[in-house]
Amino acid sequence: MPISDLERQSPALEGAPPSGDSVPVAGATAAGGERAPLLRRTRNSAEATEQMFLAAARNAFSAKGYSRTTVQDIVAGTGLSRAAFYQYFRGTHDVFLQIIGAVVDEVLASSRVRSGTTLRERVHAGNRRYLEIFMANRGLIRAIAEAAYVNPEIAGIRSRMRRAYLRRVRDHLERQRSHGRCHPIDPDAAALSLGLMVEGAAHSWAVAGLEPFERPLDLDRLCTQVTEIWCRAVYLDPDAR
Repeated sequence: MPISDLERQSPALEGAPPSGDSVPVAGATAAGGERAPLLRRTRNSAEATEQMFLAAARNAFSAKGYSRTTVQDIVAGTGLSRAAFYQYFRGTHDVFLQIIGAVVDEVLASSRVRSGTTLRERVHAGNRRYLEIFMANRGLIRAIAEAAYVNPEIAGIRSRMRRAYLRRVRDHLERQRSHGRCHPIDPDAAALSLGLMVEGAAHSWAVAGLEPFERPLDLDRLCTQVTEIWCRAVYLDPDAR
């Protein structure tokens, strides 16, 4: 559950961008001045092509899942060739790792949302951002969950993301307890319980589409209730300023 005062420690899951050292500077002289624009255009074109593949791969994985998506599914969304794809990626697993890095960063960043002046307002803002991330990435998060069952590397990434998120919640609760703002709690157990409550609600509602009740849940209603449970469980006065 995202809290505003938590520091971000996002794992480095995305590949490093191309080094700028090999790109001539704009002020290159005479002979070099003719090559610099060409090399910049070449680099820009390569980056644009890579982004095309990443966008197409994201759509393919969201629609078909991790195991069923093929290189052909990805290149079909770009109009480019399989040979071009392999100039940028080793295969579907390689491109999948690059895509999920951005989602992992978003989830972890939700724990540092700065909005509101009370604990309740900040918790609500973080919860809402967390739920919105799951809504916006529902197909891809479904693919990540699928991949985690069949691929140890993806399972490890998912586990590290979850641990980082829960530790931030725990650190937040410890700080609030040290300031005398919490009921008597075990920060570790409380963080595990509350963090997985939010994650479970987000996954069941936004990703799995679970609607067990006559009155469908919407984002505002779910976020308000999850936040209320959180605040009642740990804070003495969540509305104090």
